[in-house]
Amino acid sequence: MAPYSVVETQNRSSVHSLYVLKGMLAFIVVNCHAPLGLPWLSIPGLGVELFFAITGYFLFCSDWQDSVKRVKSSITKVIPIILILQVFYLLITRAPLGNPLTSYWTWFRLIFMGFPSFDSGHLWYLSALFYGLLFFWGYLRLFKGKYMLPLFTLVIGAALLGPYRQLIFGQPESVFVFNFLTRAVPFLALGYYVKSREEYLLSFNWLNLYILALILQAIEYGITSILMGGGPGVSLLGMFFTPAAVFLLFLSYKDLGKGSWLAHVGAKYSGNIYYFHMAIILGWKALNRISSVSVMIYQYSGAFVVFFLSLLVAIGVVQVQKKLGVNILR
Repeated sequence: MAPYSVVETQNRSSVHSLYVLKGMLAFIVVNCHAPLGLPWLSIPGLGVELFFAITGYFLFCSDWQDSVKRVKSSITKVIPIILILQVFYLLITRAPLGNPLTSYWTWFRLIFMGFPSFDSGHLWYLSALFYGLLFFWGYLRLFKGKYMLPLFTLVIGAALLGPYRQLIFGQPESVFVFNFLTRAVPFLALGYYVKSREEYLLSFNWLNLYILALILQAIEYGITSILMGGGPGVSLLGMFFTPAAVFLLFLSYKDLGKGSWLAHVGAKYSGNIYYFHMAIILGWKALNRISSVSVMIYQYSGAFVVFFLSLLVAIGVVQVQKKLGVNILR
């Protein structure tokens, strides 16, 4: 989300673990884009899609009409974030837009996928959130807050555009895997559904179920690896079941990290860390062209340094907004 939810403050005191999760996700996203060389930090099931699930969780109300109002409010608040960040990254990347009639692919990426160039590719998340919320708003109105489970199956589309595309069609992952329908909507629905059935779902032992998900995911990797002639395996379970198990595992321990630094970062700064970490990376890569020391630091500890520099930027953005009396970038 942006990695934020406009309704989180209403329930923040009882879901400290979700803010710990957000802090972890912020670092994992940075680690995906900046080198670190510590593969053990790649934890199965922890991915950017869980930001959507957290948003969906906080969108739920017992009265579906109130949920519709929350979704509408979220839509109106994400629009200025998208506009500000797109202008910001257009300026620092100097990505040429060109004539819409001849550079239609660039304009399509900008309008529907959120980024004109891959230097600002992480902004796909905000566009997916925006269009996903629009879809979710219509879906809630049409079905009066019911029938979340069918939306889970949309993740199959992400698998066909992503990891399973090579296995089935012999083609590499499509850029269209970064879309709202198969990446945002299933996880918005997941969070919403979990909140609606929370008491029942949390009666299960989600640590055991997470371990089971890892075992099944490993089996799927093995089978698909054989089918691909010994190449790297792929997993549909790893795209939804495992993240869902992680999400519910964190919810099973709501006081996890209460009062901790990580929960504080997740609650207040994870959004801006996500928004601006690519700007830090782009600046550092420019510095790498003139400094061999910078290259060495970047290669061996880039993710840690980028994360903490992004955190400083996030703190600055929050403080500036506070002085101005606004709260747009959150």
